[in-house]
Amino acid sequence: MDRIKKNRILLFAILLISYNYCCCQSSKKEVRLDSLFQEASKSKIFNGNVLISQNGKIIYEKAFGQADAGGIIQLNKKYRFHIGSIAKEFNAVGIMMLKEQGKLKLDDTISKFLPELPSWANKIKIIHLLQYTSGLPQIKWNQVNQDSDNMMELKKTVFLDFEPGTKYDYNNNNVFLQRKIIEKITKMSFNDFVIQKMLQPIGIKNGIVDPNEKEKRIAKSFNSNGKQDILKYNISGWTALNLNDFYKWSEAINSFKIISPESTLKLFTPFTKGNQTGLGEGSIQLGRVVNHIHDGAAFNYQSLLISNPKYTIILMTNNKQNNLDAISSSIQSILEGKVYDPIGN
Repeated sequence: MDRIKKNRILLFAILLISYNYCCCQSSKKEVRLDSLFQEASKSKIFNGNVLISQNGKIIYEKAFGQADAGGIIQLNKKYRFHIGSIAKEFNAVGIMMLKEQGKLKLDDTISKFLPELPSWANKIKIIHLLQYTSGLPQIKWNQVNQDSDNMMELKKTVFLDFEPGTKYDYNNNNVFLQRKIIEKITKMSFNDFVIQKMLQPIGIKNGIVDPNEKEKRIAKSFNSNGKQDILKYNISGWTALNLNDFYKWSEAINSFKIISPESTLKLFTPFTKGNQTGLGEGSIQLGRVVNHIHDGAAFNYQSLLISNPKYTIILMTNNKQNNLDAISSSIQSILEGKVYDPIGN
């Protein structure tokens, strides 16, 4: 047998061994991940959907538990969840889209677009809304039942809580006014803008904004006593996604499909270290997203996104247990081949 033929056979054998090793390692991870979630589901400490990718490939995607408090309908991967504060990414990205189109500047005062607001709107810039430094008061949740109620409360507001740009205060009035500015500029409802200008262009077909109780394949949230929440929106604009579409959104952020690296970096830049931004928290190095973490909660829904070049973890539950950080830590240990503590220990 000549040397070239021997080398080819040797190379093939090495590749085959490497392939089998990788498949074996991947299989072991999937088994460990499934064991983790089967146990968590059995112990009733996780009811929801999970997607995990590694090196750009989805390696685990499953649904566990029930779709509502009744316990008759089982969740599947097509179910959409309210993702809480993570839905604020859509208005933040929308603002940056309009900036890139030259329709606004981050230093524009909000009075330019919403002149009906009191004189304090002359002090608040769009960047203040994005960084939660506007000085706007918190929404009066007990008195506000719809957008018009909240706008009326803002019109009655005489004083800000602090001078814009001097202090961080995470509150939903910043989000509310971002959505209203988008509506004013585009002459579209924010909900239509999200669907038509953001989701559909990146291939998200099942995303929905402000789903109602009658909508199909919407996970209904419930507490540990089995009481189901009433799905209500004091202010509008809350996007619900299923696993696959949530992953598409995360990948679109990472690959700059919707907004540029410069705009993405702006949304990752907090007012001061440790503060939340429009994209939660994250960083870019050498033109690449190296970290994107965002968590959200509403009613008994809770969601978590962790994405970096090595892996992406998406967790969504409709039975909040405040344990998604612990679950994600166990997942990361499995992906890194480390020993992990069972959830709940």
